[in-house]
Amino acid sequence: MDTILLVCSDEDYSVNLIDSLHDIGANVIGPVSRGDVALALAAQNSPNLAIFANEPSCERDATELARELHDTWGVRSLLLDGAIRNVGEQPWLPEAETLDRLIDSLAQADAARTQ
Repeated sequence: MDTILLVCSDEDYSVNLIDSLHDIGANVIGPVSRGDVALALAAQNSPNLAIFANEPSCERDATELARELHDTWGVRSLLLDGAIRNVGEQPWLPEAETLDRLIDSLAQADAARTQ
């Protein structure tokens, strides 16, 4: 079972994401909006993946925080919506099988958000 750290400051979107992630059997930590809180929760809970639904509120942007989560705790990250950047090949990106499984679940959350 995956444990996913959710970085999101939009309450409604967070609810949709959490519901969709629970539907695929994931445990969800968060949502959190601050980078320092995300790092502390990663230290305490050892998530397999962090999902950034938008930029964290801290001095680091999503890419920098994703890199720090990976370098410090081995947590891979997926950047969505406003957090998406042209980041190229990065060691903190999710593995292909994890990404495939999440795409369907996240598409459901996004569809609910736009209704």
